[in-house]
Amino acid sequence: MNTPSPQPTTNSSAEIPSGEAESEINLLDVLIALGQEKLTVIGVTVLAAIAGVVISLITPPTYVARTSIMPAQQGGGASALAGLSGLAGLAGLSGMSGAVKSSDQMYIAFMRSQSVQMALIDQLQLKERYQSKNLEEARMSLTNSVSITTDKASGLLVIEAQDGDAEFAAKLANQQVHELNVILNRLAITEAQQRRLYYEQQITKTKKTLVEVEVRFKEAQQKAGIQVTSMLVDSAIGLWASTHAQIIAKEQQLQMLGQFATLQNPEMHRLKTEIAVLRTQISQYEKGNQQSGGQEKGTVKTKDMSPAQQDAAQAYRDLKIQETLLDGFVRQLEVAKIDEAKEGPPVQVLDVARAPEIRAKPERRKLVIAYTVTGLIIGLVLALLKSLLRFAQKTPEGLQRLRDLQRAWSLRSNKA
Repeated sequence: MNTPSPQPTTNSSAEIPSGEAESEINLLDVLIALGQEKLTVIGVTVLAAIAGVVISLITPPTYVARTSIMPAQQGGGASALAGLSGLAGLAGLSGMSGAVKSSDQMYIAFMRSQSVQMALIDQLQLKERYQSKNLEEARMSLTNSVSITTDKASGLLVIEAQDGDAEFAAKLANQQVHELNVILNRLAITEAQQRRLYYEQQITKTKKTLVEVEVRFKEAQQKAGIQVTSMLVDSAIGLWASTHAQIIAKEQQLQMLGQFATLQNPEMHRLKTEIAVLRTQISQYEKGNQQSGGQEKGTVKTKDMSPAQQDAAQAYRDLKIQETLLDGFVRQLEVAKIDEAKEGPPVQVLDVARAPEIRAKPERRKLVIAYTVTGLIIGLVLALLKSLLRFAQKTPEGLQRLRDLQRAWSLRSNKA
């Protein structure tokens, strides 16, 4: 009786794929190698942790002072961007609509500008403090020491100044805000500031012209040899001069407004109407003088005057015009100053920077943890390399690979 030969059976549980076996062996080899070099891993990790502790202790502390400001909102007047475009000489623009809010980026650019930074460097002696060779290096150090960010949700600007001295860090942050206000006042970005600056310029210009006209009037009066005011109706010439001065002032306003306002602007229509009414009054004065036999505007029967007396009368008329203009500009300047005072400062400080009591840097705990983790990684790598070298030196094939590796990285072999 023939018995069937036993068939070879496969034991799936006994057979392990070569890839999995190699992976298992390799993982065990790695763990064994790390165990054999555990002193290296522990030693490097401990040394790195000690280094982190030492460095955290010897690193000079850095304090951060923080202040937050709220830029003023522009309303009812010329926009801030118009002020930056050189339209500082604006008057009578309180009726304009469509004001534009100031951009946070614009204020940040102001604080990063050369004017503000140079003022900070001079006042706080930052060049010596930062031990900079020149002003450019001082500006770079200042830029790195001051952080300016904007909070889109609240609209606030946050200024953070860092320094090794807590008191100086607070001083630097507060001085940054002060210099921002200085440059904003100089640029006159609000409508009231623009009007104030415009009238100050006009007053300076009118005073200069007034002095010249007074000199010319005195010379003409001396040549005429008579008091000109006694030959003229002062009330009439004063009224004419006042009307003429109003026309000049309103024409200047209209010219400035026309640089950026449209023809449909209500303020432009109002100014044009007022100028037309004033010109009608001037025409009426001239007709009345012609009917009464006067030849000079604002005079009464000057046809019998000599040329010298007529020159004096002309100078007197110009003098009255300049006096009326100056008086009007002074009154408008006072109004602009009151409006500017109502606006308040260009930026308002929400939190004044104070000397911080807790240092911001170095963060000793994080620094020690970072050094310890780095040391652990370096220790693991060193342990694996040492195990690999020791294993390679035990076999002829490994020794050959080491010689090949040495030859490949040798400069002599490369040259050969």
